[in-house]
Amino acid sequence: MGAGTRKKVQRKFKIRGYTLKVEALDEILSFLSHFEDAEDEALDLLLDEIEKESLKSSILGKDSVHSVVSLLLEAEAAVEASPSTSNRSALRIIDAFLIPKFCYDPIKKVFYEHAGRLPIHGEALAKAALYRDRYQLLLQRLSRDRHFSKPAFDTEAQSGSCEISPIQSLIGQTGRKWVMGVISQLEDGHFYLEDLTAAVEVNLSNAISLTQLIPFMF
Repeated sequence: MGAGTRKKVQRKFKIRGYTLKVEALDEILSFLSHFEDAEDEALDLLLDEIEKESLKSSILGKDSVHSVVSLLLEAEAAVEASPSTSNRSALRIIDAFLIPKFCYDPIKKVFYEHAGRLPIHGEALAKAALYRDRYQLLLQRLSRDRHFSKPAFDTEAQSGSCEISPIQSLIGQTGRKWVMGVISQLEDGHFYLEDLTAAVEVNLSNAISLTQLIPFMF
C-alpha cells in the first residue's frame, strides 16, 4: 500500500473520531489489500463495523481492529466458497430477542451493550426513549464530522467551524450559534426546536416544505 492509501485511512478514521496506532494501521492496510478494486467501499464497511463495537477508547490498537477484520474476512470467504444462492430463500427470520441491544453513553461517548432483560411489551417511557436514543445517535455521528467538531487547536480553520451547541447555551448569548434538535409542537399553533437540554420557539411562517420540492418521498 502506498503513502496515499495510508493517509486516506488515517484521514477517514480521524473524521470519525478515531486515532490509529501503527499496528492498527498495518492491520487495516493488510485488510484493504484483499479488496484492491473496491478499496473505498471496504474501508467504509470496516469503519461502520468498528463503530458498532463497544470500544473503551477512541485510540485504536491492533486488537480492536483485528477482531472486526477477522469477521469481515471470514464473511467474504464464506460468500466466495458458497455455491449459487439462487435456490435459497431470500427471507430469513431472526429472533429479535437474540439481537444484542446497544445504548449510547453521551458522557463517555461510547456504545455499551444492554445487560438487562428486554421486555416483550414496551414500558410507558419506551417511546420517549426511542426518540432520545435516535437523537443521541445522530448527534454523536454529526459531532464526529470535521465540519461540526471543535478544532483541537486555535487555527484559522476554527473560524469556519460549526460546532454544535446545546439549546440551553443560547440563554444570554449573542452572535451565531449552531444547534441541533427536533421540531415539536408543545402548544397548539406554536412550534419549538427541542433537544435534551431545552426548547426554543421557532417561527416557521417562511419555512418551505420538502413535499413542495420533492413530489415523491420514500
